[in-house]
Amino acid sequence: MSEPHHRFEPAGPHHDLTAFDCGDERYDRWLQTSALAAVRSGTAAVTVLVRDAPSGARVAGYFALAPTGVVRGAVPNSARSGRLDPIPGYLLAKLALDRTYRGDRVNLWGTQLLLGAFRQVLAASATGGGRLLVVDADNEGLVPWYRGHGFLPTGVDPLRLYLKIATIRRYVDDYDSRGEGASG
Repeated sequence: MSEPHHRFEPAGPHHDLTAFDCGDERYDRWLQTSALAAVRSGTAAVTVLVRDAPSGARVAGYFALAPTGVVRGAVPNSARSGRLDPIPGYLLAKLALDRTYRGDRVNLWGTQLLLGAFRQVLAASATGGGRLLVVDADNEGLVPWYRGHGFLPTGVDPLRLYLKIATIRRYVDDYDSRGEGASG
């Protein structure tokens, strides 16, 4: 039997979102009731991580990205460049992994999900600009995970973190050069 495959797809009505369970009802409910409306209204791009298995395709995770402006005073000097205020960037508005896929030390599904978001931000910034990616961790327990992937504190809100687009590019290039997967 072959190893299940995974891919990233824009969320659509053909995806079964009802079985998704990340352990946080707010994220489950948002995916099931609001994600497609966000896509239709243009407030966010929602991408799902789909795993193919003998039992059929399943949504293993998702993320939502939105363009944003970051007020210059809300990030450290090292994140600022030029005189633009607000600084153009992207918001990682949602990121959730189905609890079935947590703890997999081989596939690292959470990392794969974040890499998918990084790749999308890089593609968007290549055509539309942008200097930063910001995320608002929902709780203090998530901060170390984001910090482990290079996010830095803004210094204004302990749950708001950021990464420069240039840092994301290096992160993805380093990950790919190690041969850990350019898939997605």
